[in-house]
Amino acid sequence: MAAVREADLVRFFAGARPDAPRPPDLGARLLALVTRAENTWPDLPFDRARLVENIARAAGDDVETGLRDLYVEDMALALACAEGLPNALGHCDRLCAGAIAAAVARVDHSADLRDEVRQILWQRIFVGTAADAPRIHSYAGRGPLPAWVAVAAQRVALDLRRSAARSAGGDPLVDQLLPASEHPEIDYLRTRYKAEFEAAVREALGGLADRDRLLLKLTIVSGLSHEQLANIYRVNQSTITRWIARAREAVLEETERRVCAALRMPPGEFRSLAGLLLSRLDLSISRVLDTPGGE
Repeated sequence: MAAVREADLVRFFAGARPDAPRPPDLGARLLALVTRAENTWPDLPFDRARLVENIARAAGDDVETGLRDLYVEDMALALACAEGLPNALGHCDRLCAGAIAAAVARVDHSADLRDEVRQILWQRIFVGTAADAPRIHSYAGRGPLPAWVAVAAQRVALDLRRSAARSAGGDPLVDQLLPASEHPEIDYLRTRYKAEFEAAVREALGGLADRDRLLLKLTIVSGLSHEQLANIYRVNQSTITRWIARAREAVLEETERRVCAALRMPPGEFRSLAGLLLSRLDLSISRVLDTPGGE
């Protein structure tokens, strides 16, 4: 590839986001990102201008933080796949295979189901239909590409199992993914406060950073282990555990604040219910995150 000039990269950035704030070292930051991407995928001659334009759109209003948090290597691979560059799909398949297998295994360990999910997934993500553009265009690089693909994979797997269950007259495994409570007191409290509690959970999740919300979805809904997530995010397992604990605690605290406000309930009284209500927090998070628009 030809040498990269910082001034060209800044020009590409400004063309995509003319009104975005530009840190004084923007050129150097962009050069570092493009270099990382090119070093990771030396056999993929992706378009630098297109990559920087995508970076500009994904960076958000806080450009410095946005650039720092981007998974630019995965963004470059997604761009290469969208442009149909040779070897791109092979790289993506190898990168995402483990995450797809883990997500599908949460629904069923069948190799046939995994293969069917992969075929449908690749069609939706990289080919599209007459009505829908390839979904790879919606990947913004704010989380690892394997994590983004894993969420879609589990949704496809669940859809396939539910479809099969309707044909066969029911499949208890699908129901067990979001089990009902068997505790009478919990049932009573969930009936009485269900709307307020799940509305509070939804609002609390909406206030999380994208990464924290995705982590909760992958661990609670998709059932990925901390070890698997550490491999996806390329960090230590202890870091994943800390991130998830912090995200869960943030949801707990915000849920408590909102429930107390909605029910005009003092915090002490809420905590007397918390052992029962919050024992179902993962179930509530599952229901919120596993609905369309819940991501």
